[in-house]
Amino acid sequence: MDRRSWLWRRKSSEKSPNGETESSGSISSHSERFSDDQALSNHNAQSPEVTSKAVQSDEHDDTVKTLSEKLSEALINIRAKDDLVKQHSKVAEEAVSGWEKAENEVLALKKQNEALTHKNSILDERVDHLDGALKECLRQLRQSRDEQEEKIQEWELNKSELENRLAELQTQLHLAKTDTNDALLVNIRSKLEALEKENSTLKLKVVSISKELDLSTRAAETASKQHLDSIKRVAKLESECLRLKAMARKANDSHSDSGSFKTSEESINNNNSVGKNLFGPSDEIDLMDDFLEMERLVAIPETRVPGERVELEENLRKVTAEKAGLEIALNECQMQLNVSEDRLGQTMAKLVDMKMKLAVADEAKRDTEREVELMRVKFKDLTELLDEKELTLVRSQDWLTKAEEARRDAEREARSIKVKLKNLTELLEEKELTLVRSQDRLTEAEEARRDAEKEAESIKVKLKDLTELLEEKELTLVRSQDQLTEAEEAKRRAEARLDDGKAEAESRIEGMEHELEKLRSGIFSLEKGIEREKSFSREAVAKCNVLEDEISRMKSDSDSQFQRSTIVEEFRINQDKELAVAASKFAECQKTIASLDRQLKSLATFEDFTIDDDE
Repeated sequence: MDRRSWLWRRKSSEKSPNGETESSGSISSHSERFSDDQALSNHNAQSPEVTSKAVQSDEHDDTVKTLSEKLSEALINIRAKDDLVKQHSKVAEEAVSGWEKAENEVLALKKQNEALTHKNSILDERVDHLDGALKECLRQLRQSRDEQEEKIQEWELNKSELENRLAELQTQLHLAKTDTNDALLVNIRSKLEALEKENSTLKLKVVSISKELDLSTRAAETASKQHLDSIKRVAKLESECLRLKAMARKANDSHSDSGSFKTSEESINNNNSVGKNLFGPSDEIDLMDDFLEMERLVAIPETRVPGERVELEENLRKVTAEKAGLEIALNECQMQLNVSEDRLGQTMAKLVDMKMKLAVADEAKRDTEREVELMRVKFKDLTELLDEKELTLVRSQDWLTKAEEARRDAEREARSIKVKLKNLTELLEEKELTLVRSQDRLTEAEEARRDAEKEAESIKVKLKDLTELLEEKELTLVRSQDQLTEAEEAKRRAEARLDDGKAEAESRIEGMEHELEKLRSGIFSLEKGIEREKSFSREAVAKCNVLEDEISRMKSDSDSQFQRSTIVEEFRINQDKELAVAASKFAECQKTIASLDRQLKSLATFEDFTIDDDE
């Protein structure tokens, strides 16, 4: 309907200049005719035929001059009115252009709103993607922790096996205390070195487990921080829900009572004071902006209240949905925090167990070192005994060489010694076999130790990779959270700007519609006035023609002076009547011009106000 009315106005504005030109052309033609007739009348007045009646002709000429002057003034007024009509048509065209500009601005705002909604959808998709990545990271973390626990159990089994082997070796050492071979000491030293290496590997494992504990504690701290942030957001959303409900009630009650508006405003101020006590300065600024926005929404006229109420209800629904999502995320964070705390307690218990096992291993190492020292002392004693036996053998040989008479006895003794030597050799061979077997077992243990070291190194590499992945994921999470906060702030700003722009555009559109309705009525009244003026001008032209005919008759009937005087008197009477009608019409035109001037001034002030708002 509005566009049709604007098109009708354009057509009327396009038609009006042609009508004005026609009216001005007709008026100018009539004025030319009147001037020609006046010249003819003057010429005829100066003719020698009416010299006897010069006084009356002079008076008639004076009246004709005054009439011509009044007609010229009326023509000037009509032209001025035509100029005013042109100005008003220009103002109407400018109003149409302003309406088109307002429509373009509304379209631009709609496009901006669509772009912002698209951006919000993209951000929601990113948030969903990040949530999926977070869940995947948590799943990988759980898998890695389960694998670590399995590997720790395997390490504990390997440690128990190694401890059993150590016990076996210790028993073998106790059995081989009487052995005097240097290879035994070498093997014992190698075993001690292996034990020291195993002790060092266990210490490294303890260090890695402590690092994992630190990482788990950091993860728990980050989870707790996220939990606190989610709690703050939930509290903020609850306060916003309360505010929106209060504003909805206030919007419903503001049309019934002005006192209820004051009470709702006081309740909103109280809610804002509570929000200020709960949150920081940035939250206070946001709450004040929301409060100003709600006051502005309340100040909107009654025709816009249902739409704004629907928008408020939609905002309430969105806020409740966001609140439910945040509560779900809060519960998930709480569950994850509890799980991480349980795992942290388990890892702490495992660390305590490992420390206890390390202490036991250290004590076992000290016992083995003591036993090795005892073996060294016994070895020294055995070497001393062997030296003494060698001395006795030398002495016996001397005795054999010296005492040939005791040869037989010596040979017997030698035979007995040979038997003993054979027994000793057999024992030595058996000990060598046992040593070979123990060496084989030691080689197998060393290979198992090497395999365990390789597995430990691979596990360390995997742990490093996992820690790097965790750090990268934490960085991505922090970045995503920053992006989410920035996006939320941008969304709020954009929504505030859109609301302000919509309110201003709607107020401007309403003002323009009121002004355009006034202009329509003014233009319609002007068109009626112009048509009246045209009709009056036509009547005046017809009367002028009649008067010209009468003047020509008067000239032809110059002898009938009495008739001429009566005609002049009638002409004067009609002229006075026409002048009175023209004066009344002129007063009406002045009134319409004054009203149009007021409308133009109001339009100028409105345009200045809109320009100031745009700046």
